[in-house]
Amino acid sequence: MKNIFLSLCFLIVLASGCVSRGPINSFAGPLPEKSAVAAIADDAAFILAGLYPPGHTALRLLPAKNAENSFAVVFESSLRGKGFTLAATDSDTLAVAYTLDVLDEKTAWYLHLRLSDGKVIARCYLANGQPEGGQSQALLEPQSVLTRIREAVRFEP
Repeated sequence: MKNIFLSLCFLIVLASGCVSRGPINSFAGPLPEKSAVAAIADDAAFILAGLYPPGHTALRLLPAKNAENSFAVVFESSLRGKGFTLAATDSDTLAVAYTLDVLDEKTAWYLHLRLSDGKVIARCYLANGQPEGGQSQALLEPQSVLTRIREAVRFEP
């Protein structure tokens, strides 16, 4: 009984750090040429404008470790060009985190957008910044690990 209690306590402590809290920050890996970066940023802004009304939606772009990367600058400009308001604080805004990274050296890149309302958008791009295919969109419901374990095991009190 003591071992079960200790194991359960350990599991609770371990799982408490795994609660989904939404997007935390952004990441930009090695970037393609400037024209490709601009095309990818414009496409991402177009996708967001199709999901949220630009004149009525305030966005907060979460910074990457290298916050002055060229994608962040062009993406902000593209979002403003579409009519979005960009806020620096968390007050009633939709947080947007991005990951732009290389898939295949000099030939393909991957953009992954994570939004604070649970939506996730992903798309691959060619070296010139043109979309390689369609896009993937999903809605993630935040759940803690404990909730997932409880649903899987179905504890009966």
